[in-house]
Amino acid sequence: MKTRASAFVLAFFLAAPVAHAQGAGSITEGMGGTYKDPVQRAADCYSRGAREKARAEKESDPQKKAKLYAKAKEELSKSIGYYANFDALLALGQVHLALGNKPSALDACVHAQSLKPANQAAKACIDEARQKKEEKPPSSETPPADPSQGRAAA
Repeated sequence: MKTRASAFVLAFFLAAPVAHAQGAGSITEGMGGTYKDPVQRAADCYSRGAREKARAEKESDPQKKAKLYAKAKEELSKSIGYYANFDALLALGQVHLALGNKPSALDACVHAQSLKPANQAAKACIDEARQKKEEKPPSSETPPADPSQGRAAA
């Protein structure tokens, strides 16, 4: 009986490292989870960000549109944090353009172009980010008075 018990204990300790090497002892797998490497996490975040960007582009309410773009920006930024890739960088640049943040858009689009130098979408994003703010059409308000004109009249 004692021999049988010691053989069982010996077999158990010899089998444990083999089971662990095969992944059976992994906490994440034993708990029902899976390991995602940075590229997989980046792809997940990019997917969510691209979905929010597409929803924002279709939205007509300006407040909802801004919120959707903000969510897209957050997810795309996370994606780039895990793994910088062309699609996420370009989408982030386009989101920054939509939000009116041209310096950040330029940064993201230049990084995207560095990954794919001949890409026309990246070039268009850079060109748009470099454009000066468009002049506002003249309003019906009167311009501020010129101080030199006030002195001449006095």
